[in-house]
Amino acid sequence: MKNKGIRDYERKIKDEIFWYDEDFYPLDEELPDPQIDPVIPGARVPLQKVGIAPVDLPIKVLRRNGDVQVLQSRASLYCSLDDPNVKGLNLSRLYLVMHETIKDHLTIEGIKGALKEMAERQGVNNAYCKLRFKYPWTQPALRTRMPLTEKDIEEENYDVLPNGEKISKRKFEGHIAYDVALEGRYYSANIEKPYKFYLTIKYVYSSTCPCSYELAHDAKSKRKAAANAHSQRSVMTTTVQFDPDQHMVWIEDLVELHRENIPTEVQIVVKRRDEQAFAELNGAHLLFSEDAVRIMYRALKEWIEEGKIEDFCVVTEHQESLHPWNAIAVTWYRRDIMKDSYE
Repeated sequence: MKNKGIRDYERKIKDEIFWYDEDFYPLDEELPDPQIDPVIPGARVPLQKVGIAPVDLPIKVLRRNGDVQVLQSRASLYCSLDDPNVKGLNLSRLYLVMHETIKDHLTIEGIKGALKEMAERQGVNNAYCKLRFKYPWTQPALRTRMPLTEKDIEEENYDVLPNGEKISKRKFEGHIAYDVALEGRYYSANIEKPYKFYLTIKYVYSSTCPCSYELAHDAKSKRKAAANAHSQRSVMTTTVQFDPDQHMVWIEDLVELHRENIPTEVQIVVKRRDEQAFAELNGAHLLFSEDAVRIMYRALKEWIEEGKIEDFCVVTEHQESLHPWNAIAVTWYRRDIMKDSYE
């Protein structure tokens, strides 16, 4: 069957047929292959990464509570190109490997399968896979409680206000989504431990400038001037390296670590009492960008000492309300920098 296409061009270009033949199916050996006797411009050197990104791909994520959730991800897949005399990789095959090994498998095992199969099929030393996705979770309100129920009263799950009113201890919850990246790397040369896994989250919080707070306080106390400290929305990007065979690091674990140490996370459920609580939280946790990364360094260092993770990097960006630029701070930890120098 032939799709006639736009026949008008045949009057202008007479030596070509402007038909699409839907039934034509060539044999592989009949088609040109640029990998045979390849033309390689430029320097004939190995390449660290060649691959495809971003690829829309549904994935199965195992939640901490044991549930499995299907999420939409943007995936990237790369291999090293170790032979300087090879033209390139079969990029279509990379997608097929990704689809076969990740789509219907849990993320960690799917990434492992994709990395190993990709490296073996392509005959290369190293392979890399990263999945970026939104991870939905819940966040309790700072103060607003759920309506009191008979069950709350029966189970004595309530507080009593100074006026004698009983309120449930259960807080309202809102839905919040975190930008997450899960990355796997495969190094065939590392026979004892060929896989490395990295989990990254973006944690959005409010930061009140300590200097601005002190200056505002000075103006109020000395001159009764109406003044307030400036605060800004801030984004902390934290990456941890972990071994899922030794200690699984759940996305919820990493979020909770941030909530415990940087409690001024942006809020979902906000009534007046919650907005007041948020103002008090900001006042109790004054933060320069360097304060924030040092706090997280201390918390993540404890995870390293407990054997939960092997390495980490923290980058925070305070999106200034005073200046036309942002305040940025970075810190990281490496157990043995020489051991992984080949990366």
